[in-house]
Amino acid sequence: MTQRQGSKPREHGVVVKRCRGCLRVALLYPAVYSAAVASLAYQNLYYMLNSLDYVQAERFVAASMAGEEPPPQSLETGTHLNRFDLVLVPVSYELDYVTMARMLEAAGIPALRRERRRKEHPLVVVGGPVPSMNPAVALELADLVLVGEAEETVPRLAEQLYTDGGEAVEELACSRGFLVPGCSEPVEKAVTWNLDEAFHSTLQFRVPGSGEPWGEAYIVEVSRGCPHMCRFCMEAHFLLPIRHRSLWRLQQLIGQGVEANRVRRVAFYALSFFDHPSADKLLEWVIGEGLEATIGSLRADLLTENRIELLNAVGQRVVTVAPETLSPRLCRAIGKCIMMDRVEEIAEWAWRRRMHIKLYLMLGLPGETDSDVEDYAEQLRRLSRRAPPARDAIRVTVNPLVPKPWTPLQYLPLIDRKAYERRVRILRRTQSKVLSIDALSYRYAYAQAVIARGDGRVAELVAEWARLGGRLGQLWTAARRLGVDLDSYTHGPQAERPWEHLVKPGYPSAALRASYQAALAQLR
Repeated sequence: MTQRQGSKPREHGVVVKRCRGCLRVALLYPAVYSAAVASLAYQNLYYMLNSLDYVQAERFVAASMAGEEPPPQSLETGTHLNRFDLVLVPVSYELDYVTMARMLEAAGIPALRRERRRKEHPLVVVGGPVPSMNPAVALELADLVLVGEAEETVPRLAEQLYTDGGEAVEELACSRGFLVPGCSEPVEKAVTWNLDEAFHSTLQFRVPGSGEPWGEAYIVEVSRGCPHMCRFCMEAHFLLPIRHRSLWRLQQLIGQGVEANRVRRVAFYALSFFDHPSADKLLEWVIGEGLEATIGSLRADLLTENRIELLNAVGQRVVTVAPETLSPRLCRAIGKCIMMDRVEEIAEWAWRRRMHIKLYLMLGLPGETDSDVEDYAEQLRRLSRRAPPARDAIRVTVNPLVPKPWTPLQYLPLIDRKAYERRVRILRRTQSKVLSIDALSYRYAYAQAVIARGDGRVAELVAEWARLGGRLGQLWTAARRLGVDLDSYTHGPQAERPWEHLVKPGYPSAALRASYQAALAQLR
């Protein structure tokens, strides 16, 4: 590859197409390059679009996550963002909107839809779990919101734009998977039913030897969705229903992928890997092929000593589980019960193999008190006394529960800052050589909650925040300038939930209310 301005040196897997009359798509990832590399959705979008003869897709990534952004140029040819027909933005995290707005403004493209002119600016389209579950913010930033899964919406959008040009949005508007302002009915989520037939790229871009998040690995999606449906989990609700790729198809993808990318490691993506009916056979096959593998967070209730041994055999050094809470009372309310005796059993299996344990806990669950967290701390102390004398044998990450749209806990207010920070201090007192505690900034979670439960007014806030530079503290400056009451979005209960009038995720809102009431009943 010839290095061009804005490109990464020695980048593997680049597609540079020259085609006259093609639809020119700017695939904008609203984060830095290393995050784009780790996103399987973004990888697949890039190669899926370029597999279409009439599409030329180039990538754009942020230079930084805050501050002044230089005019964005494509990684492939250095072309400026405003020279493309379509800007397509996958949004997986709420604060991605802020980076997206910074990049658009840096390119001379107004972040707010109403300030753009169709003849002067590219069409801006967003998709992904965040806009699909609450499109109210996205509708004021984008010309079109894709609701649901990309395989069902992106090729159809590209074909319609190539064929009909400026009339494409009107043709697609308000049909399944395509939302614009003014739809008279909520738009149904688009779903890919057969993963074996769905697009999945074998080639993946990266800079060899640069230490990207997954390392030197081929990323493959094993399954989509999760059967456990924890009450707080937006991703599981967004990805309903659960679907699996067949063992045969996974073996085919991996065989082709490791060869095409010249790697010997596989990074498996799944919300719950061991719920795949052939998970054990898949790992055994990987071992037989002489490959290594990485799996993210694992369902503790599905782990056995044999499975820990399989993880060890594929080269995984950390076993990550997310009990979320260590309280038998609170766990029933969130629909996920992983008690400390189970964690201890898994930890012992891992430590025997010189593996580390990583735990995720959430604070701000319904019915939670300081006393509950004091009990967590005591349980962690007992666990640490059993740990081998290795630094960070136990790593604990603590986050506030951020109530998300279209989940049963959407009715819950965000935990108060003082309560969160007080409970984090309780947990931090357990730290030792073998046990480390890392806690997410409350302000970050607060900003996430504002956008997650936001409306059109929050879109204006995002645009102003981006113009100020997008630093976390500048959210409050932007809110003061616009007169936005941030607490009204975080501390509910909200009388209006705009998302319920905009999309149909595949289940009724009444089911969420019933599940929330059941959660509260578990606390009595």
